[in-house]
Amino acid sequence: MDRILDYAVPDDLGDGVAPGALVVCPLGPRRVLGVVVDRAPPTHAGRLVPLAGVVAGPPIPAELLDLARWMARYYLAPVAACLRMVLPPGGGGSLRRTGDGGWDLVAPPAPRERLVARLGDGARAGSPRRRAVADELGRRGGALPAAELCRVAATTMATLRAMGEEGALELVRESAPPDALTSAGGVAPARDAAPVLTPEQSAATAAIAAAMAGDGGPLLLHGVTGSGKTEVYLDAIEGARRSGRGSIVLVPEIALTPQLLGRLRARLGTRVAIWHSALTPAERAAEHRRVREGEADVVLGARSAVFAPVPRLGLIIVDEEHDPSYKQDGSPRYDARQVAARRARDAGAAVVYGSATPRPEAWHALTRHSLPRRADGSALPTVEIVDMRLQGAGPVSRPLARALHEAAARGEKAIVLASRRGFSLMALCRGCGWIARCPDCDVALVQHERPRRLACHHCGHEEPVPGVCPSCHAAEIARQGTGSQGVEASLRRLVPAMRIVRMDGSSASGRGAVARLLEEFARPGPAILLGTQMVAKGHDLPDVTVAAAVDADAPLQFAGFRSEERAFSLIVQLAGRAGRRGEPARVIVQAYEPQARAVQLGARHAVEEFLAGEVDRRRAHLLPPFSHLTRVVVDGESPEAVAAASAALASAVRDAAPAVAVLGPAPLHRLRGRTRRALLLQAPRASEMTGPLRDVLSEHDAALRRAGVRAVVDVDPQET
Repeated sequence: MDRILDYAVPDDLGDGVAPGALVVCPLGPRRVLGVVVDRAPPTHAGRLVPLAGVVAGPPIPAELLDLARWMARYYLAPVAACLRMVLPPGGGGSLRRTGDGGWDLVAPPAPRERLVARLGDGARAGSPRRRAVADELGRRGGALPAAELCRVAATTMATLRAMGEEGALELVRESAPPDALTSAGGVAPARDAAPVLTPEQSAATAAIAAAMAGDGGPLLLHGVTGSGKTEVYLDAIEGARRSGRGSIVLVPEIALTPQLLGRLRARLGTRVAIWHSALTPAERAAEHRRVREGEADVVLGARSAVFAPVPRLGLIIVDEEHDPSYKQDGSPRYDARQVAARRARDAGAAVVYGSATPRPEAWHALTRHSLPRRADGSALPTVEIVDMRLQGAGPVSRPLARALHEAAARGEKAIVLASRRGFSLMALCRGCGWIARCPDCDVALVQHERPRRLACHHCGHEEPVPGVCPSCHAAEIARQGTGSQGVEASLRRLVPAMRIVRMDGSSASGRGAVARLLEEFARPGPAILLGTQMVAKGHDLPDVTVAAAVDADAPLQFAGFRSEERAFSLIVQLAGRAGRRGEPARVIVQAYEPQARAVQLGARHAVEEFLAGEVDRRRAHLLPPFSHLTRVVVDGESPEAVAAASAALASAVRDAAPAVAVLGPAPLHRLRGRTRRALLLQAPRASEMTGPLRDVLSEHDAALRRAGVRAVVDVDPQET
């Protein structure tokens, strides 16, 4: 249900029911949470149901209420889904009647302790499940939170308790300070003094100060990796604080918050809050209160931090603005970069987008300030391209193996990037060509180890690896392609002297897992940080003298107008992780298309040349930023119903908006058992598409429901 409902306001609630207030709404036999969006005469005749009460606590600020309603219009998203983004913590939970007859939101208590399992003597005896527990503990340093250990070892708390009773391991309760977000960086370090800025940094901070004063629009801070963009951010935040205004700092991944939080608190003190989805509801409530009441005037977090209730907002910083993680996959499918621009405009704040590899949209449209050199004066590392067509079998080339052996001999570290997680990218029969596919998604299953299984990365389906081919019964099941687990196995054979820390979606999914993995990598001694794209994003790690991409041209294998942009950005960003403190460094880029433009220009750090060419290409094809796109995916269980509904929607949009180009419907692979077809709409302005599309979807809503079909709208999609 995506519409605003009218309720009567009882006299005893009075002025407590104002826009932004949280209220208790009778809905059939239930009592549900509602948000007041307006006080107005009813839109229909008849008796209105009265509200049941007002929820204790502050209302949603007016600017966030307006922002949510704008999102609903721009992204064609349900109003309720957008309002949910700006609710206080607990707003998605349950209502509770208080002793004095009022209403409250239930928020679970903050955790004060956690169970940690430590390895004991004789732990490797017993069942395979117990040996898996001991192996995981041994591999991860002998201690691991019990919940995380249950997940990675595929076991249960009952098994851990039984092992504890037998002395095979020790279960320890560790207390955490009630006011410390231990998963987000802990207590603040000693305060740092501000360094003297370079002339380029000073020019950038002056431009940001002018924008905060209302003289200028959004800014792009383009700086090579290690050029001191963070120092510009810190100076700008201090400027906002001196004028009594707050700041929001966005990063694309939760993994990047611990390190940046340390930098912010070292300069700005403890008045820095953390805000992301990995916080518990109680932690989020505590940070929400600190921000709302002015105890913290800086908020750091992933994309949802753009909705933090910062009073007197003066500055929004979007770091690593090129990263596609700023676009949310589920409803509402908002882009935090676009929402940041809208919120900054409404609040009279400045918004700064920073990146070493900006999007063509930002490069073309925004006022640009560049930091062309590394802050310490060191040169960017030389990048060596390895043609994998001339190498032997396996994911690790001879030049990369030599570089890792040399780094190990010097006691140094390396970062190795793989495009996909898993052991191998598919299992196939060499005899008949059978490929293990997901029964629900029409994609190849990825083979994983520990435990050994085939898994679908779309729907989560899992099944064992067959011993023989189910089609021809030949015992020739082979692996094709290499994921991060497969690269890890190869590296362990080739460079046994180096500790390997794997950071991907499988190993880094638990609470605080990324911070623990980075701490493990930072320990003294030679080590390799191996993982998917998250290892190339923004980390500033010491002693890294080798950086490598085992399949740098993998993004080019995917259709989509952003594929070259993605490949180029990964190469440049990965190269920036090495030699950041002036030490000699090697960057090795392995590719099967070594002459590809994105690979060649990425190896030369030629950002301006690449973006100039990319902007020209998009202008010629009327792609963003020279148009807006909207993707509509129609899906359902019946292929016939999906085909008919998608064709009807395409025809209706063409009739309603002749100026809008409509491509499709084109078939997509099945997902979770549902057939899918996609429409792609293209127009100079988003409003030229979204208005007619909203009307068409409203007119066809009943027919879609009857057919068991749904239409999912993605405005400004990252993928086409």
